[in-house]
Amino acid sequence: MFWFPLFSMGTKYVQACTRCNLHSEAPPPEPGSVPLAPLLHRRGFMFPLGLLLLPCVVFPLLGALTSGARSVSTGSGEVPTEVAQPAGFNERFSAQPEDEVVEKKLQALFEEMGMRSVTLEAHSAKVEGHVIRVVTARSSRLKKVSDGDRIRLLEAMEAVADEHFASDEIFLGLQGRLLWGGHSHRGAGESWSRVVDGSTPNPETDALLALQQREGPSAAGAEPDAPVAPSAGTEPVEPSAASAE
Repeated sequence: MFWFPLFSMGTKYVQACTRCNLHSEAPPPEPGSVPLAPLLHRRGFMFPLGLLLLPCVVFPLLGALTSGARSVSTGSGEVPTEVAQPAGFNERFSAQPEDEVVEKKLQALFEEMGMRSVTLEAHSAKVEGHVIRVVTARSSRLKKVSDGDRIRLLEAMEAVADEHFASDEIFLGLQGRLLWGGHSHRGAGESWSRVVDGSTPNPETDALLALQQREGPSAAGAEPDAPVAPSAGTEPVEPSAASAE
């Protein structure tokens, strides 16, 4: 009796008369007197079970291989990932004592919220009395965090920033393995503007650009063009009345 189409549910032995073609059921013969049944009759049940168990083996294996490939380039598990920062950020921004205080406070706050895989970093730079600060939170599991939870994380960072850096310009960011998934910015004395999406701007790049924009006009005004020396064999030209004005 076959369970379509792979294997049999049982085996019956029949004796057949070659003269009258009479068939009658017989007891199982002694081992070796009858050839073995085909493979599908004896082990066919393994095929449907294998098809059912195949996704349970293949998908975890593929997940392990892809996560292993990512860990080579970005790190894995709870170890903080080494992320490339924009050129010039490390040279212009540094962690001050007040930044470290905020960093430790946010780290403890995130652990209380159950986000133990998050790594906090805080940096700041100052130009002409204007302070620009950057606070980032990186987690390899950010992709699994919903937009609502990301908003709550940014709100917690904003509250701590308002408490410690009320008069500074601040950029906040949430980063996963590769992409940024949360961005918040507040100018000095302004309100927060928040963005949560699958890919958001890099707060470190924005902070560096804001610093360079503030340095640009001052650098141009602080260094006037040097006078051009006259060429050999020529006499210096006196400034005219129009140019003196």
